[in-house]
Amino acid sequence: MWNKSGKALGTYAEAYNFALDKLSLRDFTRFELRDKLLERECPEDLADQVLAKLTERHFLDDARCAARITAAWRGKRFYGRQYLRLMLSKKQVPQELIQEELAQVTEEEETERACDWARTQLGKFQRKYKADPRKGKAALSRGLASRGFGFGAIASALQLWQEAGGEEDLF
Repeated sequence: MWNKSGKALGTYAEAYNFALDKLSLRDFTRFELRDKLLERECPEDLADQVLAKLTERHFLDDARCAARITAAWRGKRFYGRQYLRLMLSKKQVPQELIQEELAQVTEEEETERACDWARTQLGKFQRKYKADPRKGKAALSRGLASRGFGFGAIASALQLWQEAGGEEDLF
């Protein structure tokens, strides 16, 4: 689609049009778009001017970008808060916006998501680890942690393992 080795962006019009083309595909954070401009050898002062104009005209908005990332995360039913934090950090969202987005996710929501994922995996883990239920519980715990769930959500989901007859409580 885009050729990264394209010609250098030397004028304001070239840089502005390049940035608009990028923004027509998806939302970018200010830092991401700045990196894209600098990759194309756009001078830093010119990149800053373009970003200021795009922000002024509301084409570039870190808060809107963070909200869309959070909305996409909510669409992925089986991921926790740490996954959301990682996605926001990967997109170079400013730290204060990351904290605002994470504050919108309640502990109950994360616990519900963890329990939903655990329910989908419970049968598989019980069949696979029938001989040693402790390994099944550990595998369930690792699976939840790798999906970005916190300790509280993992502990709640592990209660499902016990209720399903997995093993006695280890804690």
